[in-house]
Amino acid sequence: MRVKESTVNDFFALTSTIFSIPVYQRNYTWEEKNCEKLLQDIVSISQNKKTHFMGSITYILHHIDDEKSLRQLQEFVIIDGQQRITTIMLLLKAIETKIPNEEVKKEIDGLLNLSGQRLRLKPIKSDKEAFDLVMQNRSHEIQGVSHIRNNYKFFTKELDKYLEKGYRIEEIYGAFLRLKIVAIGLELGEDDPQVVFESINATGVQLKGLDLIRNYLMMGENSDNQNRLYETYWVPLEDWLGEKDLNDFIKTYLRIYLEKKLSEKEREVYYALKAHHRDNFSDDIQGLMSDMREYGRIYQIFLDRDHYFLHRGDPQQLANLRLRIKDLVKIKFGVAKPFILRCARDFEEGKLDYENFCEILQILISYFVHRSVCGDPAPALAELLYSLYRQLGEDVSADALKRYLGKSVGLAFPDNDRIKDEFIARKLKAPAKNVCKFILLEIEKLSNAEPPREENLEVEYFYPDQKNITQEWRDGVGDYLTFEQYYLHNFGNLTLKEKNQRLSSKSYEEKIALMEKYSSLHLNDYFINTHSWGIEEVKNRSEYLADQFCQVGLFKDLPKEYRTREIHKTLDDNLTHHKLSSVKLPNGQRRMTKNAEELVSVVINYLLENAREAFESYTGDELPSYIYWNKEKAEARDRDGTLVVPFEKYGFYYVSGANLQNVGSNLKDLILGCDLNPRDFIVE
Repeated sequence: MRVKESTVNDFFALTSTIFSIPVYQRNYTWEEKNCEKLLQDIVSISQNKKTHFMGSITYILHHIDDEKSLRQLQEFVIIDGQQRITTIMLLLKAIETKIPNEEVKKEIDGLLNLSGQRLRLKPIKSDKEAFDLVMQNRSHEIQGVSHIRNNYKFFTKELDKYLEKGYRIEEIYGAFLRLKIVAIGLELGEDDPQVVFESINATGVQLKGLDLIRNYLMMGENSDNQNRLYETYWVPLEDWLGEKDLNDFIKTYLRIYLEKKLSEKEREVYYALKAHHRDNFSDDIQGLMSDMREYGRIYQIFLDRDHYFLHRGDPQQLANLRLRIKDLVKIKFGVAKPFILRCARDFEEGKLDYENFCEILQILISYFVHRSVCGDPAPALAELLYSLYRQLGEDVSADALKRYLGKSVGLAFPDNDRIKDEFIARKLKAPAKNVCKFILLEIEKLSNAEPPREENLEVEYFYPDQKNITQEWRDGVGDYLTFEQYYLHNFGNLTLKEKNQRLSSKSYEEKIALMEKYSSLHLNDYFINTHSWGIEEVKNRSEYLADQFCQVGLFKDLPKEYRTREIHKTLDDNLTHHKLSSVKLPNGQRRMTKNAEELVSVVINYLLENAREAFESYTGDELPSYIYWNKEKAEARDRDGTLVVPFEKYGFYYVSGANLQNVGSNLKDLILGCDLNPRDFIVE
C-alpha cells in the first residue's frame, strides 16, 4: 500500500498516468450545495496562502501497455473519491475559461490533459457525453438532466460573482493548486482492495444493494476488463430485469447454491455473494458473472414477458410452460423460484424434457394450493424447496418429485380427503386468501370455456364482510355471532364478481337479482338457485366447491402409490379421523391425551410454562378467536358441538368447535404465535 500526501495538481500532473473511474461506480451525483462548499473553501484560502485538505483518494494501480507510444502506462483505478475528482476537473475547467493568461491556460490544459483523456469516466452514456462536451467548451449542447452540466454552470456563475467582488482569478487558481489530498495506492497481489473498500464504505456514505455487489464483481480488474465484464454480463442483467427485479433475482440466484433462507438486508446479501464466489467460483469472476447472466436471462420467465427458451420446444409447448409459470407467480409461490430456474436451465440444455418440466410445474402448483387451502404455513416450505434439486439427485423428473413430496413428513402433500374437510371447516387466512381467487377461477373454468378476464374479477363475500354488514343480513342468518366467527371467511361464503358490479352492501334479494341479470360467471348460478343463506347453506356450498376443486386437473391429488404411510401425526397435520392416545412434547415428555379436551389442556399448559411471554404477547390486544377472557361469554358458548376448556389459574378459556380438525388447527396457530414449531408436537 502506497500512502502519500500530495497537492491536487501534483497528483494529476503525474506523467504516463491515466485516471479511470470504474464502470461499477455510482453515477456522478454531487449536488450544488457540495460544489458551493468546495468553492468557498478554496476562495477562503486564496487570501491567506494556507492549504486546504480535501480528504483521501484511494486507487488500485494497474500497469497497461500503450499501443500508440509502446510505453507502459500507470492506470489509477479510483475506488474512493471519484465524485470529488470529477468535481475538481469541472472546477478546473471553469477556472480555465476565466483565465486571461495563455501560459496559465496551457498549464491547466496540461492538468486536464484534454487530448490524452487523462480522466476516463465510466461509460454511462449521459455522464461521459456531458463531461466530454464540457471539456470541449460545448456544455450548451448537453441534453436532459445532468449534474455535470449543472455543476459546471454553477462554478462558472459563482466565479463571475467572486470576480465582481474583487477577487482575482489567478489567486483562486493559486488556492486550487494548494488543495491537499492523501493518495492511497493499492497493488494487486500485495493488497486486498475489497477489504480496504469495505472499511472505507463502512465509515462513509454506504453503497447499497446493487452498487455494492457490482463493485465487488469488478473491483479487482483493470479498466479494460471491467468494461468487458460490465458490457458482456452486467448490462444485459440490467436491461432484462431492471433495478427492482435484479435485486430480487440476485437473492433467488444465491438460494440456488446456498439452499437456505437469505436475509433481506443488503449487506447480508453482499456477504452471501462473496461466500458463493469463494465456494463455487474461486478465482473466476468471469465464470460467476456468466452464470449469473444465464440464470438472469431465464429469470425473465417470472416477469410475464414473452421469453423463449433457447433452442427448445415448439410455440405451443412454450406457451404452456409460460402459463404454468405465470400461475406460480400469481399464487406467490416465490420459494419455488430457485428450483424452477434449475429445471428451466436443464430444459434448455436437454437434460429435462417438456413433458416432465410441464408436469413438475403442475405438481408444484397443486402442492402449494393444497397446503394453502389447509392453512399450512408457506415459509416452512423454504427448507424443502431450496434443497429440492439436490435432494432429487440425478433424477430430476415429475416421478421423482411426486415420490419425494409423498414422503416429506411434516411438509406432506395434503390429500383430497383433507381438502374436503378443510373446505368445510376452515376460516381462510393467509396464505389461503392469496390463492382463493385463483382456485375459484379454475373451478369456474370447469363449466365456462370463456370466463371473464382474471384482471376484471375480484373475490366477493356473499354474506358481507364486517365493513359492509347490515342488520338485515344478520337477521337473515339467525345466529349471526356464530356465523361471523366461523363461517364468514369460509370458502362456501366466497365467490367471484366482476369489478364493475357493486354487490358488497346489497341485500340478499338484491344480490341474487343482480347476479341473475348481469353475472356471466357460472360459479354464481349456485346462489341463484338458493332461497336463503345461513350456516347450513355455507356448509353445503363448501362441500360442492370441494368436489369441484378435486375435479380441476391443475389441482390433481398426489396418487396413493406415491404416499408413504404416516406412522404418527404432528400438530402441523390434519387430525381429522385421528385416534388420540398421547402427545409427545418438544421437551421429550409424553402425556396421555385421549380426547380433544385433554390435548388442548396439555399443549396450552406446556406453552404457558415454556413460552409464557410469547403466549401473552400473541393473545394480547388482538385475541385469537378461540381465546376468551370473559367467563360468562365462554360459558354461554358451552353447548353441543363446542369445546370449552377453562384455564382459570390464568383467567382465560379455550373455546372452539369440538372436532379434532378445529382443535388441531387452533393449537397449531397458537404454537406458531409462540414462535415454536407445531411439528415438534407429535400426536400418537
